[in-house]
Amino acid sequence: MKSRRKWNNIGIMSIVLAILLSACSKSAQPAASGAEQTSAAGGNGTGGTLVVAMTAGNIPVPDTSPTEGSEGLRFVGFQLYDGLVRWDLSSDSKPAVPKAALAESWEVSDDKTTWTFHLRPGVKFHDGTEWNADAAIFNFDRVMNKDFEYYSPKMAGGVANYTKWIATYSKIDDMTIQLVTKEPYSLLEWDLTWVLFASPEAVKKYGDDYSQHPVGTGPFKFVELTQGQSMTMAANTDYWGDVPKISKLVLRPISDPAARLAALQSGEVNWAELPPPESMNSLKSQGYQVYLNPYPHVLPFMLNMESKIWSNKLVRQAANYAIDRDGLANDLLGGAAEPANALMYPGQSWYNDKYKYSYDPEKAKALLAEAGYPNGFESTFILPSAGSGNMWPQPIAEYVQKNLAEVGIKIKLEVVEWQSLLDQFSSGFPTNREVGGVMISTGTYTPIRAIDFNFAKSSFAPVGNNKGKYSNEEVEALLNKIKVASPDEVDGLMQQASGIITDDAPWLFIVHDKNLRVLAPNVKGFVMAQSWFQDLTHLTVE
Repeated sequence: MKSRRKWNNIGIMSIVLAILLSACSKSAQPAASGAEQTSAAGGNGTGGTLVVAMTAGNIPVPDTSPTEGSEGLRFVGFQLYDGLVRWDLSSDSKPAVPKAALAESWEVSDDKTTWTFHLRPGVKFHDGTEWNADAAIFNFDRVMNKDFEYYSPKMAGGVANYTKWIATYSKIDDMTIQLVTKEPYSLLEWDLTWVLFASPEAVKKYGDDYSQHPVGTGPFKFVELTQGQSMTMAANTDYWGDVPKISKLVLRPISDPAARLAALQSGEVNWAELPPPESMNSLKSQGYQVYLNPYPHVLPFMLNMESKIWSNKLVRQAANYAIDRDGLANDLLGGAAEPANALMYPGQSWYNDKYKYSYDPEKAKALLAEAGYPNGFESTFILPSAGSGNMWPQPIAEYVQKNLAEVGIKIKLEVVEWQSLLDQFSSGFPTNREVGGVMISTGTYTPIRAIDFNFAKSSFAPVGNNKGKYSNEEVEALLNKIKVASPDEVDGLMQQASGIITDDAPWLFIVHDKNLRVLAPNVKGFVMAQSWFQDLTHLTVE
């Protein structure tokens, strides 16, 4: 028997998870209706041009799983495309949760294995073709069916960790599809926020050149792209949701923070991601809009569990005790980040206060001696020069390098371009040389994602983000419980899991991001969502 949840409001699981996710408030209310229609706040694409200085070194490839990490999704993927569900980014005081998008409602069977999605009628792709069940199945085939003529290994790899629980997918009728999971799994709607849909006709027409002619159903349409320089999109004035108020969205890849600041101050751009943190007060005094807001996101060094040195838990713990996170977050970064003394952070319902790291160099030295390294050791860490979610990677890494050197751990830093780092570590740590850690920022947006994506055996690279191949049987058992837990059980299970992981220290926990961005005074209507992603449809540029 199926549970008929029509999602006229976000379902019970989403409501409770929204509360669990809250970084700042214990009184968050349920998100907007899962079946909401276009609001009166929508525009008509005449509100000026928004020019964004991204942290990426290049323009994201505009396919359904863009390059350049999650920044590619923020500014390209979620602008050109939609999924069955999408993030609700309407509030700056409540964490983002999934809401209806190309599916206007859905039901889940009582055993939490069968999901029936009723597709939103009247939606068209940017090329005028219809959104329907055939289009949905085409897109699932493109990332899940290796025998499909238009199967894309790259796109499949980009969403593998979000489609891995799906056993089968099928068309019920023209506007209904059904997904069946491999086992009971109550959080599929969260995963589906990452699975985006392209026009089947465009994929067929352009083949290998599709990314030069991307076509989705999203709020913006592709106009042109010059690699390394810019990408232009125009408002989709026929959008099924809130039509953008701005007429154009222009992306500029500017990997250097100082260069992003200069571009903002010169008027070359009117939105800058992560300018130098020391510029915040000056920018405020000049009338710029400086935004900070906590959200579930952490910047760590992921450690190599197959390294002779870093496979030792005492070594990993010692390194974590050696880091002066308060000095880093407040002195170096001027309050633009929060110290990460554990996997989660205070304010999250699954933060475990029993397991956390203070700044204690003497304890670090004692643990190193106990581990058999009284004189320390040498290791190599790899980090990006810039890029999605990495904040200011080089000064942060150099600060950590100095802290570790003070207890005898001598780290050689190797800096590479962000997309190159992602490509290099897609299959995990290299086996031809000793690399102890890699800086890869990551979100902890949902309970199952916070642990599964980064720490489960099923998420060993290349399927997921568990690059270091960390595993713990207690964590695996807790994950299995979380997947089918009732909402009131999730808190305790997550606290247990996060505590075990913090104690095991498979990462060097560094800082939690506060999502610094600066907008020019003439940009109006922005709401800084508690999310990595942001809604650009309500902005105007005067």
